[in-house]
Amino acid sequence: MKIALLTIICACLLLKSYSQKSLDTRVVVTVSDTTNLYEKTRLAFVNSGFMVVDNRRQDTLTMYPYNIKSTGYITAFASINNNQVVIWGFLGNANNNLLGITVAPTKNQYQKIYYYKGDKYWKKLVSVANLIGGTISYGKM
Repeated sequence: MKIALLTIICACLLLKSYSQKSLDTRVVVTVSDTTNLYEKTRLAFVNSGFMVVDNRRQDTLTMYPYNIKSTGYITAFASINNNQVVIWGFLGNANNNLLGITVAPTKNQYQKIYYYKGDKYWKKLVSVANLIGGTISYGKM
């Protein structure tokens, strides 16, 4: 009986460590097959509507700002290290110029994307992680 209780408690703690917590900023995808991981990650971003900056680095992906319904812009990054892909992003509110045209925010107007329930920007990062496939965990940085 004690062993079963101890096993249940350990399982609950393990699940809690991989679950989303408020103010998480990183989505970590651990894959078992690392062949063409850069290409898989790049295609996951492209299929989610992002435009990838071609900086010719095989360990880092950078995205151009992505407009979400004219209210805000997301820019995302991915770091590839062995069998892990770490995804994070920044958001900024859309600005209007003198002609009333919506433009992207300047570099210093972006803020980190944090997890909180119902956040559409966080869901966009998680949808990219789901397209990559693998085990998804979350963390802060």
